Parts: sequence; structure tokens; C-alpha cells
Amino acid sequence: MPSTLVFRGTTRFHWTLGLPITALLAGLIAGSGVASAQAPTAIQDDPRPTMRQVFEEMKILIPLSLDEATWADPDAQPRIRAALDRLENAATALEVHGRSREAGFNELALNLERDLREVGENYRIGAFEEARFFLTGSLQSCVSCHVRLPSARTFPFADQLIDQVEVQSLDPRERAWLYVTVRKFDAALSAWEGLMADPKLSPAELDAGGALVDYLNVVLRVRTDVPRARKALATLAARKDMPVYLGERIASWRAALDKLDPASFQPGAPKALEKGSALAIEAGQVAQGPFGRDGLIQDLAAASLLVRWLEEDRARRETVTRNPTAKERSDTSQAYYWLGVVEARSLDGFWVNLSERHLESAIRADPKGSYAKKAYARLEETQFLGYGGASGNELPADVVTNLRELRELIQAK
Repeated sequence: MPSTLVFRGTTRFHWTLGLPITALLAGLIAGSGVASAQAPTAIQDDPRPTMRQVFEEMKILIPLSLDEATWADPDAQPRIRAALDRLENAATALEVHGRSREAGFNELALNLERDLREVGENYRIGAFEEARFFLTGSLQSCVSCHVRLPSARTFPFADQLIDQVEVQSLDPRERAWLYVTVRKFDAALSAWEGLMADPKLSPAELDAGGALVDYLNVVLRVRTDVPRARKALATLAARKDMPVYLGERIASWRAALDKLDPASFQPGAPKALEKGSALAIEAGQVAQGPFGRDGLIQDLAAASLLVRWLEEDRARRETVTRNPTAKERSDTSQAYYWLGVVEARSLDGFWVNLSERHLESAIRADPKGSYAKKAYARLEETQFLGYGGASGNELPADVVTNLRELRELIQAK
């Protein structure tokens, strides 16, 4: 029986075993900095020929993955294993590439590599459903990578890939995230806007299902289309079935959008660090609701500015041979600290969690600086509470070791 896609009622999307492999492969092929699927340690200057080669393999794999019986069919297994081997090699190469990028990109590449290794290992021992489970998780790493920076790039083979599935038969939410994985961002936004106009879906359902957060994430961070976001929220606010709580929140979001300068999101725009940090602070001040979403617009804008600043700062540092100055170390620590705060508050999901990596990066960037101890305190809290309030006594050994090393760096007891 063919699998289907299912969304759960959270601000994060979780796909069951349906299209995850389709979207995963598109994400892997179309993602930023895609690597060669041949040599894990050697990334070609122009990866497009390899991308096309991998894509051709995926056109074989996709139909096999959509049917549970075919996925486990002994006759199909050699072809599936070969395709998974190629993907695992590509993910390893992508991880190598990610080491030269901002820490969040590196973490996403590591996540993808780990998940695909799990996919291959499970498939080889006959744990077919487990393999598909990790493919589902891999999708979220791909999407998380796509929404981190503004982009006008498209995936030239997207239409071919989309033709492999009956897109129009999908739920609009499923369709939107499939479009995101193949970098058809405007199509994704149109799908979400259709949901907002659908009288069969109440605004509260849209909010609970995460459609509003997901829409704003893409329209602001990827498209940086502030006017489009303003128009969509104005249309939504006019609905007669708007609950009071959401009407108040949308009003605060619209007010925040009116204060944003679209030009500040363009590459090379000045003071991205200062503006991003200020927006992160403002988000914390206005986030009074039980789920902290009142400051969502500020958080999304802050994340966009801070990631862009970190990428541009990395590029600047590659042009010099000296060690970073005290000011440069402090600035990097500041960017990572506020990015970690923003992500923990508004962006982290079940499968992809970048806030901890960014808080650790804030410490390592400037261990004796003003942000290091604050970053450590937040990181330690997430680790202790994340493991059930273990108070450090029952944490995994690698977590204990890492926290000890970070304490030594900042000379905290």
C-alpha cells in the first residue's frame, strides 16, 4: 500500500513515510553547496554534472520508495542499496563542505550525514521501516538548510521531480513543503496563502498546525518579501472567524512588519549584526504569550540578519591571514549567542536543533568575552532539562565531557 503524508499539530512539520524520500533527494541535490556523490572528500568546483547524475539515479529510487511492498522487494533491493550508497557518499562530501560554513550549516550537514548513514545501515539489515523513518528526518535537515538564507535560486530539474508524484492530490501543507525542498519557494508561499484563504480551515487550526509560522519563515528568511507578508497577514486578519488571541498576535506581527526595512535584508547591507541583535532583544521583550510567539517576526528577521552576517564575516576572514582581533571575536560570539537564543525560542524543532550548536559556538568564538558565560548558562540548562532534570549526574558521557571542556574555557566552576 502506498504511504501517505501526515502533519501533526505542532509548529514543526513531521512527515510520515510518504514523500520524505522524494523531498530528501531534492533537498540533497538542490541544497546550498551540494557535494559530489562520488568522492566524499573531494568536492568539485562545479558539482552540477554530479548533481544531474544523482538526480537520474533518484528518478529510479523515487517510485520504489513510495510503495512499502516495493521498497522491501528483494528484486528492488540492489538498486535501492546502490542509490542509498550514492546518497550517503554525497552527504559525507556535503559535511566536508559544511566545515567551511557558518556553524549551523555544518550542523545540518552533520545531521544529514548521520541520518543517511542510519538509512543505509538499517536498509542493509532489512529494517526497512526504520530506514524510511530516518529518511523522513533527513528531509527536515534539507528544509532547514534551505530556509536559512535569502535565495532566488531554483532547482532546474524540479518540474521533472514534481512530475514523479501527484502533487495536486496532496494536502496543501504537504504540497508547500515539497515545493520548499525543490526550491520552488513562490509555489510554496502560494500554497500556504491558499490555506489561509480556505474557509474550511479556521485561523486557529492554521496556527496550531504551524502553517503561519512556516509561511512567515519562508517569506521573510528566504524571499525577504516583506510586502507579501504584510498583504497575507492583512487578508488573514480580515477573516470573521478570527479568535481574539490570534487577532491580537497578528496585529503585533503586522506592526513589527511595518517597522522592518526590506533593504536591510539584502546581501552586504550594513549593520546586520547590530540590527539582528536588537531585533532578538526586542523579540524577548514582546514575547508575552504562553508560547512566546508574539515576537516571532523579530526573531525571524533577527535570524536572517545574524546568519547572513556570520556567512559574510566568514568570507571576510578568509581574505586575511592574521588571527581575529578581540573585537572580531566578540562580534562573532555576539552573533552566535543571539542566534542561539532566537532559535531556541522560535525555530528549533524535534528533529533539527541548532540552538545548542550556536550557543557552543558563541563560547568557543570568545571564551573570555561577555557572551561566553551567558551562552554556557543557557546551554547547560537545555542539557540538564533536556535529559529529564538529570542535574549532571546522568547525562551522556559525551555531553558531560563537552560541558566540562566549555567550563574550563570560560574558567567557570
